Amino acid sequence: MHIRTNEVVSLIIRERFGPIIEKVVHVLHTQSTSTLKEIRQKTELPLDKVKEALCILIKYRLVSFEPSEKYTNVAYYSLCVGNIILMLRYPKYMIVIKKKFGDQSEMIIEELLQNSYLTAQNIILNVAERLKCDKNELCHIRDTFCSLVVAKYIRKLPKKIINEEDELQVPTFDNSEEEAFSTPTVDLKLLTQVYIKKIEKKELPKDDYWIVNFDRYHQDMRDQCIVDAFVNRIDESAGTFVGLLLQQMYIRTEPWADSSNPVPLSEIKHILTKKMINPNLVTFFDQYVNVIEQDNHHIVVRSGEASGGSFQIHLKKAFTALAWELVEQVILQKFDSKATRIFRLVKEKEYIDPEQLQQLVMIPSKDAKRISYQLVQERFLKMRDFKKPTSNSGPVKSATLFYIDLNTVVENLYSLSFKTLRNIMLRRNHLYDTNKRLLEKKQRCDMIVMMMKTQGATAEQISEFEENISPPEREIINNVERQMKKLSLAELEMDNTIFIIEMYLKYHFHKILY
Repeated sequence: MHIRTNEVVSLIIRERFGPIIEKVVHVLHTQSTSTLKEIRQKTELPLDKVKEALCILIKYRLVSFEPSEKYTNVAYYSLCVGNIILMLRYPKYMIVIKKKFGDQSEMIIEELLQNSYLTAQNIILNVAERLKCDKNELCHIRDTFCSLVVAKYIRKLPKKIINEEDELQVPTFDNSEEEAFSTPTVDLKLLTQVYIKKIEKKELPKDDYWIVNFDRYHQDMRDQCIVDAFVNRIDESAGTFVGLLLQQMYIRTEPWADSSNPVPLSEIKHILTKKMINPNLVTFFDQYVNVIEQDNHHIVVRSGEASGGSFQIHLKKAFTALAWELVEQVILQKFDSKATRIFRLVKEKEYIDPEQLQQLVMIPSKDAKRISYQLVQERFLKMRDFKKPTSNSGPVKSATLFYIDLNTVVENLYSLSFKTLRNIMLRRNHLYDTNKRLLEKKQRCDMIVMMMKTQGATAEQISEFEENISPPEREIINNVERQMKKLSLAELEMDNTIFIIEMYLKYHFHKILY
């Protein structure tokens, strides 16, 4: 399975790093691995520019490297396509962490996403300076940082393995998990002296570098997808029950296991009663358990009868069900309700004859035939010939049946999602470029108005200055900003679709394929 992401990757890099780095990325994307010499030849850029671009890409973990098998001082560079696409998801990471740990945690993650890696000391100082807080608040920021480490939202940057024999060879790194999540030791007294400008930063002791652990955020986003599915299917209380089941899963199960180990029902009931999270769920607990257990997708199943029984949650089944629903929604939007009805009928029957389909689907035969073959053309349905058994030695008859190969449909949908994402990004860039002069004028005026307010200008003076933008110009600007906001929201929604497909691929193929 191969998904074309070249244009999306180029658009992301051009927007964030500029055209020179985009050229280097394009070469690395078209080749599986390349040396520095090959990249310079294909980009036709000066050597120092190529080196600078590679340094930036390596810093942000967008390019990896490894030594050549023949020459230990020659590095082969390869592009980390997944990490580039994750840049679209950065705002979501900050929302996830803000909801869980508050504003300080959001700023810590923002610092790491902007700089790729920093020491714990620098992160604490940067956040304190941004908040303009009192020196006593440094302790709270440090505690928040340590909480993020314990919860595995941030981890240590892998350390370089030092080889004293050959200093010129390509470095390798220790990626072991042993020390990745050990909490840092921060000297608050020394840090306070730096903050109040008594000593300089360079006098701080050497410290480990820290990076964002994307995998932990994806676990939270995965759990939220499942909870939201139960909220939409049943109600908020059912979502609370499944959310607690997922939380307790982490105590006794590997985070990315296909299904959880059994979680005692009494344990969930005890947490609900103690914390009074959802009084309605506590009151009608047994009824909600029965409704969730009887769901026809069998995502949450009972695994024992002792002490009220235990429950397992099947994550692989959950994302299979979500993938089916996603495909049906796409068919509904791309075609119509008749196409969705045909797709559901084929899904229910597994294999179905075209004539039988036309009889059961309850739409005109002509329309049923046209739509079903259109779905085949768009790769949502497949056709297979089966030989009919005959009792005599006459010619062998065959029958053509419709069926669904979900893996093929998901592959098709994944490719279509990136194509749509590319179109959204191109449209947004075109809208900005077309109205660049007006948007920059509005930005300059807003900055000047902000300065005037801080300098104590009167409302009349501010109003007079704002008249520099004429009413027709302001109307165009408002219209453009409204359209760009819609496109940005569409981009986020598209990423939600991509995330669900990626989770399906992860559970079925144990990797994400770009």
